[in-house]
Amino acid sequence: MLDCIKNTNCYKSLRLTDNHAYLFYSLDSFLNKEIALTRAGEILCENGSFCGKCPACLQFKSLSHPDLTIIEQDSIKVEDISKIVNLISTKPVQSKTRVLIIFNADVINETAQNKLLKSLEEPNDSTVFIFTTNKISKLLPTILSRLNKVFVSSISLSDKKLISNELKKENINIEPVLNQDFNLTESINLVTNNDYSNTLNQVFNLLENLNTTADISSVVSSLEIKDKSLFFSCLMDIFLDILTPKKFDKNKILTLKLKYNDKAVIKILPHIDEAYKYVNANVNFTYVLDNLLFKILQEKFLCK
Repeated sequence: MLDCIKNTNCYKSLRLTDNHAYLFYSLDSFLNKEIALTRAGEILCENGSFCGKCPACLQFKSLSHPDLTIIEQDSIKVEDISKIVNLISTKPVQSKTRVLIIFNADVINETAQNKLLKSLEEPNDSTVFIFTTNKISKLLPTILSRLNKVFVSSISLSDKKLISNELKKENINIEPVLNQDFNLTESINLVTNNDYSNTLNQVFNLLENLNTTADISSVVSSLEIKDKSLFFSCLMDIFLDILTPKKFDKNKILTLKLKYNDKAVIKILPHIDEAYKYVNANVNFTYVLDNLLFKILQEKFLCK
């Protein structure tokens, strides 16, 4: 996969220069991750190009290079950062440079970010930090100011096809959704994550069956949602698609477009965003959703 990413126009367009700390960010967490790994491969390559043939590259491809550290956790606390600080105080084992990658750096809590700050403010010549995130607002301004921030724009269809061929080798087939406006993370989730596709289908069914306030109780009770945040993300995506159809089944979107005109959708979107924030703040899901559906119906009828 890494050889493939290196050859995409998306990666080439980044025109990366030497830096002691990078942040790759976009809504596409899969692409962020692969680009971070590709950059790390270039740094550790004995020829400085991620040649794929030198001993360092062969070690890197199996993620066994002694100077590569990858951290991917649900949360990162002060004690985790202390281990990082201790690690970078030692010399690299094999290369001139040690590379430390933290995927989804937004999970570093605020106290831990502050502890990490000194290492970024006073970098040593033998360590390169590489961070990724799809939630850049979760990182402290002081941290962001010390990073070379690289926005990863959406990739072209030709790049997607290139990556799709590589994913097939891992038995992941995203070809059926290549021509739709899903990013790679969404595409992979659609074909591999049953929770994601089931949640999408439940949101479509909910909106199709929601006609009056009398329907709210029955449509909510019929839901079987494991990931509440994912539910609101899917709901937001579907309403955005009603405005500009790109991603989803055109017949389903057309049916919803007949129920919700553009003016209503524009007024509904902030309500979904507000509900998403409430659920993430641990407000009762059913209570939040009941209120949201009432507001959706209200905007629908007010904007007729």
